[in-house]
Amino acid sequence: MLCAVRRPISSATTVSTSERAVLETTSALPVIARFIGLVAVGRKVIVAPMKSRCLWLALLLGAAATSASAMIEHKVQKTFSVAAAGAVLDAGLFSGAINVTVSDGNAIEVELVEQCEEKTEAAAAPKFANLDLAIGQQADGRVAITATYRQKVSFTWQNWPPVLLTLNVKVPRHCDVTLQTRDGDITVGALQGKVDLRNETGKIFADEIDGTLTVHSRSGEIGLTACSGMIEVQTLTAPILIGRSPGGARLASDGGAIEIQNAGGVTTVTGNGSEVKVHFAHPVTHMADLTTSGGNIMVVFDQRSAANLDAQASIFGKVMVQNLPLPGLTNGEKRVGLSAKLNGGGPAIVIRAAGGHVILRGEKPPEEFKPDPVPAPEGAKLPADDRIKPPGGGAAP
Repeated sequence: MLCAVRRPISSATTVSTSERAVLETTSALPVIARFIGLVAVGRKVIVAPMKSRCLWLALLLGAAATSASAMIEHKVQKTFSVAAAGAVLDAGLFSGAINVTVSDGNAIEVELVEQCEEKTEAAAAPKFANLDLAIGQQADGRVAITATYRQKVSFTWQNWPPVLLTLNVKVPRHCDVTLQTRDGDITVGALQGKVDLRNETGKIFADEIDGTLTVHSRSGEIGLTACSGMIEVQTLTAPILIGRSPGGARLASDGGAIEIQNAGGVTTVTGNGSEVKVHFAHPVTHMADLTTSGGNIMVVFDQRSAANLDAQASIFGKVMVQNLPLPGLTNGEKRVGLSAKLNGGGPAIVIRAAGGHVILRGEKPPEEFKPDPVPAPEGAKLPADDRIKPPGGGAAP
């Protein structure tokens, strides 16, 4: 409990008559109230303005309310037997995070954590009651999870969502998953199958996917380690980062940066105000169409790769070449447009940057690993003919 301590005003402190009255009046109040009305500057005590006092009061009352609240938590856990290959998971939440991990078993294990910011179970009960939850297995074997909330979103002082959800699911390695949430992160482990991920806000991450991947988000950052099949990603304002795309990729973003660190397959990138960077795997085997407006495009090739390059920048930008063996062009040369064959030509790489620059960069091939020779043991003598002898001890061919 906070207690007021009445102390005489020090003679060394400069206080006006009106300030002295305030001090005398507030000395018997709780310390928190005195702090709202008074501010110490050096050894002089001044009265805080009314607006500042209201602000401090709001902040302190908010902090007090937060510290006083508690989190009531419920858990729902279910397990469903499924086929080792061909399992299917469909999950849709009105809000909350979704985490999918992988196991080598033949079951889908579901854990849904429900949290409500209230002091008691009785206070939280009406909010939990508005949550409509369905977890079950359909006739075709798929596991379906839906969570909706009956209260509509409207202007209110209460926290939204009233019930916080976190869905944790463990699935077999071979599993098709469709996951959707309005506001929340989505994380998926290394699956084999068809993966479809959608949210409005929140990060989306997928590990190595052996299959196809579709991702849609309004403003969530998107990251993918690798996918063997086609990758389709669309977002409005968030960045997209892809590790390896041997099966090809179709990526689109309005304002978010787009990067593929090792591109293979047919590659299509569309950006609006987006910075684009694509590093092609060697050798280049498929065509690519890279377009952005109001941003720059950097394309990186292994210097051994072959391709037909068609790059165009706007009148406000330039096409710049760095360390690429293009006929008739010098290193560092800048042009508005460029059409050239890299190492004799190959798949068509079309690049368009409206209102930005195009940078074509070459990288030296990585050196092959050459292990250090293992020295012979000290004192060992090698035979005159150290070639491998065929069975029977005959002369080596």
